[in-house]
Amino acid sequence: MVGQAVEGGTNMIQFRDKDMQDTDRLRVAVKLREITEHKALFIVNGDVDLAKKVGADGIHFPEKHVFDAGSEKLKENFILGKSVHSLEMATKAASEGIDYLIVGTLFPSKSHPQERSIGTKIIEDISNKLSVPLLGIGGISTQNCQKVIDSGASGVAVIGAISEADDPRLESQIILKNISTI
Repeated sequence: MVGQAVEGGTNMIQFRDKDMQDTDRLRVAVKLREITEHKALFIVNGDVDLAKKVGADGIHFPEKHVFDAGSEKLKENFILGKSVHSLEMATKAASEGIDYLIVGTLFPSKSHPQERSIGTKIIEDISNKLSVPLLGIGGISTQNCQKVIDSGASGVAVIGAISEADDPRLESQIILKNISTI
């Protein structure tokens, strides 16, 4: 499925799994790195050691992560991203030198059903105050992805629309086409 999504134009893959055993996580991360090599950025969620082992392009952190002096060293080798849910947290993350922010949950989402959807106004609010690239997340589909871009996002993070599609390649192509008509 990931290979098909990349073939369809997906340009960044984030590996996030908190339940796998370490050996399985490493095996999957290596495979994903092979699929994405020279085709899409490969981002590892929150695991610096794993990102180093597989030669990931970046590391993504949760909103509550606090960067310390060692973070500057990470910036030398990795793209750094962070999830945020408010203008206040986006401002804080931007001051930490984050390369991109994932903002959401924008629309109702199967992958995070307990999260309250906050709509695209937050993207507009953040993009009016900060210059860091924003990716909207949460319930993104072929029908609403352009609305996210119109609100000021640089891109969209998609899970369900692609992973549940009969043809992940085609779904990726449609989303890319829809957000590229600016």
